[in-house]
Amino acid sequence: MGNHAYWAKYKMYRHSEENGIDVLAKNKQDAYYKAIDKIEEKEGCTPYSAWVYSTTYQNGRHQLFKGTHEQNPF
Repeated sequence: MGNHAYWAKYKMYRHSEENGIDVLAKNKQDAYYKAIDKIEEKEGCTPYSAWVYSTTYQNGRHQLFKGTHEQNPF
């Protein structure tokens, strides 16, 4: 199985606005940890929360993950 494009949302502080970042990963869990690393690199610190929001497969199909949120990140 190859990598897919995942979109992760995150907040830097409890009441801050949601931001997003894209990563290439094998699955949701892999996407979450790659997103955390990429967010830390971009923002200079660990985010308050992050969760995997969606993926786009190589065939162009887009899938939203309805069960993921701040308390259930992947």
